[in-house]
Amino acid sequence: MTIGDEDTRVRATWRAVAPWCLGFGVQPLVLTAILLAIRSVLDLSELGDVAISLTDRALFGVASALGLLLVVLLATRLDERPISAYGLGTFPDWVAGLGIGGLTYAVPTALLLQLGEAELTAPVPFPADAPSVIALAVAVTVMAFVFQVAFEEFAFRGVMLKNFAEGLSARGVSRDRSAVLALLFSSLVFGVSHVIVQGGGGTEGRSLQLVITSALLGLLWGGGYVLTGRLAIPFGLHLGYNLWPAVVLQPTEATLGTPALGQVAYSVSQYELTAGKVLVGGVCLVVWLYLTRGELTVKADIAEWAADRTSTTS
Repeated sequence: MTIGDEDTRVRATWRAVAPWCLGFGVQPLVLTAILLAIRSVLDLSELGDVAISLTDRALFGVASALGLLLVVLLATRLDERPISAYGLGTFPDWVAGLGIGGLTYAVPTALLLQLGEAELTAPVPFPADAPSVIALAVAVTVMAFVFQVAFEEFAFRGVMLKNFAEGLSARGVSRDRSAVLALLFSSLVFGVSHVIVQGGGGTEGRSLQLVITSALLGLLWGGGYVLTGRLAIPFGLHLGYNLWPAVVLQPTEATLGTPALGQVAYSVSQYELTAGKVLVGGVCLVVWLYLTRGELTVKADIAEWAADRTSTTS
């Protein structure tokens, strides 16, 4: 299971997949345990809709935070490197990613509204009118998504993509090609994971739709990591993308239970809508990177491992 005399770590496939499996697998167990504990002392039927909505969102954030913690602990041990080696990035990149992530949803929506392929509808009433309660709901939603996105970006991009790339590079594949292939592999796993989380039933072809649309978005976010070697850009892209439907314009088919400003009904297919999002996000990302860095190159160090790294294990 190890590589050789110089690199004594377990093989790249294990380093890439094991942290995600642990962090991903523990989350439903944690949610179930917490809910059982709550039900043992409270009658949930006596709680109002607002309390139930806030509790669900808060538990979602707690489970994601625990998943993130486990991924970080296992990945840094298996990889034998500090967390900084995954490339956390800078605050300006995080803010830029957040803005581009919002545009990824906003621009196609605005264009479809103009073309008559989307329609604004009245928002689903949030079960509370008090501004303080709505503000609390938004805050809880934002924090929950912060932990969820941090878990997914660190697990899929920082750990999985990087280790897949290192494994391919160790087998003689060029560093640029290793990074691109690792981007494809990790995005596919990202797509499959959404079928597991969201379920493929209900509509014929939903499983394939979730895999393809989620994988396409994974390519966009992972592309930000491959081009920068930092997690700030994909983290911002992913968070901005998730927050738009949660608190701005919620798709009519979504059941997020958050106080969005309005709802929008799309007439196009999810494939067309996702393709538009990825196109807009990709163009904005390329423009931003070119303006701020003056070049567009695959960061070869994603596929490299330094034998003299600072170990996180003793």
